[in-house]
Amino acid sequence: MVVTLIIMPPDSPLQMLFALGWLVLVAMVPFAPRTLCIIGPVLCLIASAMPHPGWWTAGDFLLMASFLCIGYTLPRWPAIGMQVGYAVLDAIGTAWFAFPSLGGGLIRGVIEALNDINRQSMAEDGMTIATHAEAALPQYALVVFVATLALDLMVLGFLRVFGTAFRRTVEADARAERTELLLGRITREQELAHVIHDSVANDMSTIAMLAWRAKAMDNDTELLDAIYARSHHALDRVHEVIDVLNGKRELEDLRTGAVGASDISDVAIGADHAVGHADMGGTAETESVASVASAADRIPIDAHIEKYVEDQDRAMSMLGLHGVSRLNAVPGVMVSAAVQRAVMGLLEEIYANIVRHCALEDQSDDGVGRTLNDAEPAYSLFIDITQEGIRINEINMIADESQTLVHKHRQGRGLTMQRATIEALGGILNTSAQDGAWTLGAEIPLA
Repeated sequence: MVVTLIIMPPDSPLQMLFALGWLVLVAMVPFAPRTLCIIGPVLCLIASAMPHPGWWTAGDFLLMASFLCIGYTLPRWPAIGMQVGYAVLDAIGTAWFAFPSLGGGLIRGVIEALNDINRQSMAEDGMTIATHAEAALPQYALVVFVATLALDLMVLGFLRVFGTAFRRTVEADARAERTELLLGRITREQELAHVIHDSVANDMSTIAMLAWRAKAMDNDTELLDAIYARSHHALDRVHEVIDVLNGKRELEDLRTGAVGASDISDVAIGADHAVGHADMGGTAETESVASVASAADRIPIDAHIEKYVEDQDRAMSMLGLHGVSRLNAVPGVMVSAAVQRAVMGLLEEIYANIVRHCALEDQSDDGVGRTLNDAEPAYSLFIDITQEGIRINEINMIADESQTLVHKHRQGRGLTMQRATIEALGGILNTSAQDGAWTLGAEIPLA
């Protein structure tokens, strides 16, 4: 509109006043679109009926902006009603009252041009017709009305549809943003559930097992100390999740601190050390978790896995589950944080399931456990680490459910979450239960 003012300046002060008025109204459209989309066409019709017609009197720029807003703000049928109503009134004013109109002026110009061509052609043949098309055409007003109405409907319809398309684009973007936020929240909640399961399920299973075995032992001080330390660690992990929910801690910090959970293994090293570790309190526990996670990022994955497996095997031995673990690794293999979380999370789930489902030992009169078959280990864990990926296989005998910790208790879905995590990295996780034996196999690529 400003460019048009420069190219076609108003030829009178009144025209300049109209031009400035339209310019102000167009500038106000973004701030009050619903109001101006109704007022704009009405003002344009009123201005076209004024006694001083001109280019800047009609307000065509405001009209175009108004119908863009009509398509953007109004529902479908009210917008169509505004379009048809304005087109009919504009065509009537142009055809029978000679009101200035952009569409009507174009139609009149086309009709006059066709009349001039026809007049020149007939003049060559010695015939004459009226100079003006209005006199030459008996139905001139009706022709102008129909043509102006059709042109207005097409032009205004295009503007309305364009505004509607823009509104739908904005709505689609808003829906996509809401969906993204919802997906992010769901993903965050799933990750929190994953952290709680990986960090707490193993502790709870071990505590239940230790309490079960403590009932059959005369000197249960060591087991009670281990239960104390394990329960403190589980409580600290729950507090960390609560801090994330309250916004006091970032999920990434919690996720990093949960990798491997190497501080749990201190429980299996000795009761005195475990008690001292637990007595340090929640702050020291959190700092220990953070320092362990930070160190894990700086050491090869094989050293991290080796330490974790050794510590967990000690914990299993304390529970009376004597198994075999084998680690075959290429030295110095470094992995991403996502792969490290997946591997350590799977190992935690494996040991938690061993505690919950593995065939337990008989209890003798003195409370000392002995295996159902002394020639076979309670479980066998094999880990192969190469430059291409990590392969984990685990086998254990399945006890009768009445002889396990899951008897009459709800079972979790830890392996389902682990499978989703591994598959997201391009790996696979297969499990099977046949002939009383549980078999797990996982392959996690490093690329």
